[in-house]
Amino acid sequence: MSEESTLSPVSACPATAAEVDPSSVTVVIPAYQGGDRLLDCIRSLQASTSKSMKILIVDNASTDGSIEKAEDLFAAVEVQRNPENAGFGAACNRGIEIAMQRHDSFVLLINQDTTVAPEMIERLVTFADHSPQAGVVGPKTLSTLPMPNGSPRLLYGGAWRTWLPLWQRIPDSGLEDSNKQQPPIQVDYVWGHGMLLRVAALRNVGSFDPGFFMYYEDIDLCTRMIQAGWQVWCVPDAVIWHDMNDGARASKSESWRWEQKVESMLHFYHQRSSLPKAIFLTFATIGRESISLARHRHFSALIHLFSATIKLRASLLRRCFDGKRSSFVTSQAQAAYGVPKQKH
Repeated sequence: MSEESTLSPVSACPATAAEVDPSSVTVVIPAYQGGDRLLDCIRSLQASTSKSMKILIVDNASTDGSIEKAEDLFAAVEVQRNPENAGFGAACNRGIEIAMQRHDSFVLLINQDTTVAPEMIERLVTFADHSPQAGVVGPKTLSTLPMPNGSPRLLYGGAWRTWLPLWQRIPDSGLEDSNKQQPPIQVDYVWGHGMLLRVAALRNVGSFDPGFFMYYEDIDLCTRMIQAGWQVWCVPDAVIWHDMNDGARASKSESWRWEQKVESMLHFYHQRSSLPKAIFLTFATIGRESISLARHRHFSALIHLFSATIKLRASLLRRCFDGKRSSFVTSQAQAAYGVPKQKH
């Protein structure tokens, strides 16, 4: 089932209690050049123990034939096509809008390069059902690349902010997963590759800020959730696997990706502070990232980061000369998606 549409803002119309299915969830997969990984993702979802789940692919103008394959192989999967690649957050917002129109209780956002454990969705929804203040709930994330000894490699088991909000504290990331049963834990951030969102919370705080093309839109949303009084949780007994080398990454250069990352840093900080302070925090975050890359001998990435930083500096000079804000979307576009105007 496929439908082409233009991007439109999330409806703010609340649903009545009688209209809402308390455990209904729409799984939204923002897709771009997903290849076979997208098909593997859907297969893992179809093996889920969740009984009230609908799968929705929001395609960002893929040309690799993956969407057509998905439609041929999985008749029950719905596809919405965007006319252009509007970015991760915009694709997610389209799916969120549809879930709201259907009066679902939850939206699960997952990347096309992930596979889920059969019980993951059920465990996330069960926890959210029993935790009414949980606006965002995320699973434990394991890498598809195991440790040298074959043991699972942990990517995410909870993330917390530091004095630099975009420099997260992520205990044991990249190390061997202990595989021990752990209770749910309240965190600051859940990552967008596997994120269960309560629709009632989204109606309260808005969905993703369209000012982020990619990177940090999930951090921004979690921050707004907490500021509005909602809680963010990680449920380690719910597991997802993430392949960090998917087709969408391969279709873009590393330098382009780092440029998007530093632009998103600046947008995040400028949403919350004056431009001079946002610039300082952005370059402080870049400095901290550079130290980490050098420490781990990721010299190629370090070169791309330096190049992106030089381009950001040139862009800032042009913006200051033109008297323009650093944000590359209008405040009207943000308001359309329910993103509150930040006070500097």
